[in-house]
Amino acid sequence: MAYYSLDRIISIALIVLAIAVTSSLGRRDKSDIEKDLRDLCSQTNRTEECSYVVKSEFNTFEDTDGSKGVAGVVIDLAIAKAREIHDDLNRLYGGSKDKDLKFKYISCSKNYNDANRNLGLVKKMLDSNRNYRFIAVEINDTVQELKGCMLEFSKDPFDPAHIRDRNKEFGLYLEIATVATNRLLQEKNRN
Repeated sequence: MAYYSLDRIISIALIVLAIAVTSSLGRRDKSDIEKDLRDLCSQTNRTEECSYVVKSEFNTFEDTDGSKGVAGVVIDLAIAKAREIHDDLNRLYGGSKDKDLKFKYISCSKNYNDANRNLGLVKKMLDSNRNYRFIAVEINDTVQELKGCMLEFSKDPFDPAHIRDRNKEFGLYLEIATVATNRLLQEKNRN
């Protein structure tokens, strides 16, 4: 009887241990993720703002695996931010009665639409594990789209919807994406 109980306890202990080990496989330690994200932000020109963004989205980085995973999450965040701004611009266009503002809003909306397309291509390249060398081209094209929208709002100080601020915000996401994808490309070139 005692042998049966001991055998059962050992079996249960082995099952618990197996579950604990398999659930931790593939996950990086929280401190490793934090260190990696601090390093990422330190390579941007806006370290403190970058840290705020990645800390607020820390949970999305928990299941990442290395540079590719971090780059993928950063691209997802940039896509989400671009979509949000694009939707706001479309809403502002529809609600504005000012002809000059409507022109700015629709022009920037087109820029953000193209930015979304470019970032979507980057995401496909990351997911396919191919054509990494074209990632930098698409990121640069996205930066040019942002600059196009910035130019629209630099001509005239009238900006009631604070699109200049939204452009700066998206610019931060692009800077983080640039650093993250550059790190990935450097890692791939070393291997």
